Amino acid sequence: MNDSLSSESFFQGAKKAAHRAMDDHGRPEYDEFALHAGVAVEKLAKAVLVSKNPVYIAEIRNNSADMVLHVGGHLQLDEERVRTVGASEAIKRLQKIGVLQKDSQLDLLIEMRNGAAHTSPDSVLAKGMISPLARTIETLLNDLGKPLDEFWGRWTNAVKNAVNEQEDQVFRDVQLRITQARHAFEDRFVGLPAEVKEGALKAPQPRKEEWFVKPMEIRDGDMLVLKTSGGDCPACGGQGLLTFEPVRHTATETTFTANGFGCYLCNFEVSGPDEMAALRKANTPGLMATVSVSHGPTLTPEEIKMGETQAG
Repeated sequence: MNDSLSSESFFQGAKKAAHRAMDDHGRPEYDEFALHAGVAVEKLAKAVLVSKNPVYIAEIRNNSADMVLHVGGHLQLDEERVRTVGASEAIKRLQKIGVLQKDSQLDLLIEMRNGAAHTSPDSVLAKGMISPLARTIETLLNDLGKPLDEFWGRWTNAVKNAVNEQEDQVFRDVQLRITQARHAFEDRFVGLPAEVKEGALKAPQPRKEEWFVKPMEIRDGDMLVLKTSGGDCPACGGQGLLTFEPVRHTATETTFTANGFGCYLCNFEVSGPDEMAALRKANTPGLMATVSVSHGPTLTPEEIKMGETQAG
């Protein structure tokens, strides 16, 4: 049997495909994610099968006897005649020997992988396939005796968070997006001097021509209805933009609560109270939660003074 059919070769192929899948998910290109996630599962499943017995990856077809002898190491076949099982069959064989359990979500991921080669899968469904991917990979790695970080590398913590059922889905999703944005930002500077990245982070944010991300106020008559302010991005460390909406208003004071955050440097963003709560929980205590603005009925917008700011 040649080296391409070894357990280590399948392991390395699975690792490469899994990392590409995570990159795809962060872009977001969910059709490509489904394709590469399915490939990762297939290759790692084959790595487990080969580790138990090389003949377990033989595909049962007309030349099945030759294929069994080939993977057993007693017959040399031309490369074009080598046929191994596909993802679905590999998973079925692992289920029969007790390595994997029935998993409808895993079946759906493999169906999407097979469909992605011909037509685009449902993006909403594909986006949610991180958990079955992470869960299946972890089970297969345990059987191989391989540590999680050896396989996932820089994605290890994100993958652990993806299957942490003690946290709700919104929190897991926000944590994943922080990691994805961070890696995408760092990848832009691979091979460049460190000062290039440092310069990008230290440059005034935003640039003058990008008026839409400067701190601003939006008013409805005399009432201030929206404020924006800068904030440290948890993904890249640059200056992002917080937006606020009013939650309480009196004749002399308006209180705003943060309802969104975006960073144009790394494209990380969240919106809505649930995602903002998850963002503050995800190790970002420096972001403001509320802003109180003191005012009077005759004051112009330029005369409004900021009141107490509370960090979340």
